[in-house]
Amino acid sequence: MLERWNNWIAEHARWTGGLLALLTLAVYSGSLSCQFVFDDIPQILENPFITNAALWRKIFIGSVWSFRGAGEHDNFYRPLQFVIYWVLYRFNGANPAVFHLFQVLLCAGTTWLVFELARELLGSNLAAVGGTLLWALHPQHVETIAWVSALPDAGAALFQVLGFLLFLRAEKASDSSLRGYALAALAYFPALLFKESALALPLVVIVYWFFFPRESSWKRKAIRWLPFGGALAVYLTLRVIVLGGLSQAPQTSNALREVPAAVWGLLGQHLRFFLWPMPISAFRVFDLRTSVHSPWPWLVILAAFIAVLLRKRDPLLGFLFGWWLLTLAPCLDFRMVSFPVADRFSYLPSVGAALAVAHVLLQVVPRRIAMPQLAPALIGIVALGSIACAADDVRLVPTWGDNVALWNYSLRASPNSALVHLFQATLLRTRDGNMKGAEAEYKTALRLNRESSKPLAGIAYECYLGLGQIAMMRVSIPEAIDDYKQAIQISPDHNPAFKALGAVYFPQGDYKTAAGYFQTAVKLDPQDVESRFFLGTCELKLGNPQEAAAQFHAARQVDPTYIEAYQAEARALDAAGDAAGAARVRALASGR
Repeated sequence: MLERWNNWIAEHARWTGGLLALLTLAVYSGSLSCQFVFDDIPQILENPFITNAALWRKIFIGSVWSFRGAGEHDNFYRPLQFVIYWVLYRFNGANPAVFHLFQVLLCAGTTWLVFELARELLGSNLAAVGGTLLWALHPQHVETIAWVSALPDAGAALFQVLGFLLFLRAEKASDSSLRGYALAALAYFPALLFKESALALPLVVIVYWFFFPRESSWKRKAIRWLPFGGALAVYLTLRVIVLGGLSQAPQTSNALREVPAAVWGLLGQHLRFFLWPMPISAFRVFDLRTSVHSPWPWLVILAAFIAVLLRKRDPLLGFLFGWWLLTLAPCLDFRMVSFPVADRFSYLPSVGAALAVAHVLLQVVPRRIAMPQLAPALIGIVALGSIACAADDVRLVPTWGDNVALWNYSLRASPNSALVHLFQATLLRTRDGNMKGAEAEYKTALRLNRESSKPLAGIAYECYLGLGQIAMMRVSIPEAIDDYKQAIQISPDHNPAFKALGAVYFPQGDYKTAAGYFQTAVKLDPQDVESRFFLGTCELKLGNPQEAAAQFHAARQVDPTYIEAYQAEARALDAAGDAAGAARVRALASGR
């Protein structure tokens, strides 16, 4: 029976790959009605590099959060993410359906490539279908497909799978010329510009040779590996030029000793959520102590032991385990990531895990146990598992519908997440006007953040900002000032608390003090048009019209649709005695 199915799929391989891609589209089509949520809002709607077509060059010369100013230090150089956002924004503005459609199509294309990769690796068309189904429909992947800000994971996965697929075909080619390996490395290179975790793929190539040594020497293998090394060298050079080094993010030495324990615990958690993806949550809490003492890391060690033990008898199983481990490795340093067990981190690694499951169920077991009725039963198990996963996907996609749906679901799934309570507080404050409830949620978020395995400065910062805004609503000015200054102590290189303090003193008529805070805010984030506008107004009130005009001019350069900035600049130029300049600015404003 297995042989008959294998032959049929081999004869209709293109149709089968296309059907698997269409199935991915159908299952995740609900995401087309989802809105922008969480990081989508600042990265697209509030990002002048995206909204202002003239600022496209800045996409290539800064890190992911550089649009927020010099105070943002991160390790993320992902220009292709924002290039795609820039292009999609030119299509139909801030229409989330366009962004979601692109992402679903991208993931459907990856499904097709995974099927082709599985055919090359497994040597069984039926197992390739089973493994691709288990991977494409795994509930862990809802985050990657339904969340626009997970584009780096989706894009990096597609080009890594494509690069490795071309590498395999170059390996199996009769001439084994360097041209095929160069093409594979070229296809892989864009993955590096989507996400840093793509650095692992050249190591996957080496692991493949470890399990499938063939007849050539390691010297010849090194020559064939050179194109991948070249791709790494080009990427690392770009990274150093743009970021000024391999990393911008500050590292705390006191957390270094916890890294080995965290790696141990995280490996277990990632295996656990692949085998039993419940509860699915974008803001899952990682408890270091509990994770380290759970049985799951030991199952990882057992799997590694089996892979090495069976290296000669079943090298494929060892390689697939190596794929899972190596592609997951860049996400295991918990100091470098905000959410250590985020589901999107497993998008590419689970290719190895899903194909390993299909290999065991549809190849190893039928070979070892000669029972005619076993094959249909195993196929049925894979089919039922895929159907169950698809049903769960359809259930989970609407939880990404908008921020309210996301936070309500996340609060149930991850009640101990500080971030979820932070955003619940923001909803209570901004949507419901429930200041008492919001204050309680901010304080809960502060407590949970302090008690977590990895307290995040950003969460504490946002909590104090929120508490300061509540104090302002209550006209408790000294309390608000104290909260904003607490935020500055936590993150002195961030702009919002300085802007908030400027907004405290501005309505009191203390323009000199307000101007000082707005100046710092502008220095930290030159793209902050509100701070520039307020600073310009302060300068005008203080009798410095030229300086005021410069700030209004800078604001409209960042946002050419900011009509108030044109009008204010014209007034400032009039006050400075430059009537001709004021007339030119008014003419520009009227032409918009």
